[in-house]
Amino acid sequence: MVKQVQKCPSGALGYYFKDEKAETESISSEQIVETIPNGPLMVYGNLEVKLPSGEVKKMSKVSAFCRCGGSQNKPFCDGTHKKIDFKG
Repeated sequence: MVKQVQKCPSGALGYYFKDEKAETESISSEQIVETIPNGPLMVYGNLEVKLPSGEVKKMSKVSAFCRCGGSQNKPFCDGTHKKIDFKG
């Protein structure tokens, strides 16, 4: 599982071991947004995402948002853009 998380191209996945405290990196309050050609919208930094259910999810480091419309985990990217050959 750790190797799979480390292979995540977006950097959106993270992990920690049960016996260790999760590392919290000091992240600037600034957010940076990057559009990946034929891929997701990447947002770097701390942010709060309001989900369709109304739940607010706090995100840090890197978040990948779907641009192709095909993700089964909206608003987040699940890699579907590669399967459907999204161009944009």
